[in-house]
Amino acid sequence: MSKLSAKCLLAALLGSMTLAACSTTPPVGLDLPQATAVAETFRADMPVDPRDNGLTWAQQDMLRAIATEYKVRGHGPLVISYPQGGDNEDAAIGAIAAARTYLYEQGLDWRQITGGAYDARSQGNAAVIFSFTRYRAVAPDCPQGWEDQRFDFDNHHSARFGCSLATNLAAMISDPRDLVAPRNMGPSDAGRRQTVLDHYRAGESTTSERSDHESGAVSTVGN
Repeated sequence: MSKLSAKCLLAALLGSMTLAACSTTPPVGLDLPQATAVAETFRADMPVDPRDNGLTWAQQDMLRAIATEYKVRGHGPLVISYPQGGDNEDAAIGAIAAARTYLYEQGLDWRQITGGAYDARSQGNAAVIFSFTRYRAVAPDCPQGWEDQRFDFDNHHSARFGCSLATNLAAMISDPRDLVAPRNMGPSDAGRRQTVLDHYRAGESTTSERSDHESGAVSTVGN
């Protein structure tokens, strides 16, 4: 073998060893940016005039917005606090009774609504306070520039990898609590379950019936 051929073979072997080392070395520090969520308290103050008799249009609009926000992002009980000792305490209690009924008509369960009180002796006509826990999505703090990746022989990953994905997720997610824990499963279909059991006990097929238009064939062309 000539000296030139030996040098070429040695260079090829060294090159393959380098490539193999790069392909088997895991990236260092795979701590990718993540969108997170923090709990916060939603609060809305509803003014109550002692001369009011029933809910006003403005109060109904506020309650409708509160119910919508609670159904989408609310967790735990919806607490309604009345101004104990305020000049409008009696009117506030009446407004709360009407508000509970209105919230129920908006789709909230009675068990989701609870009550409370706060000291309003020095506040005159004080507001009825609605509060509950919701979560706010927090996007990662992404750096503005990219590092020079050309001479990264240690196979480090960039701090920007995954930043845009995590930021978009924080902006789009409906309920940020999904970033903390999965949702509970909904109730099972008791009617369908009983139908399957009845068919099973009778020795019949428990699968759903298919129409003539349903089949597993992708295409019948050429048959």
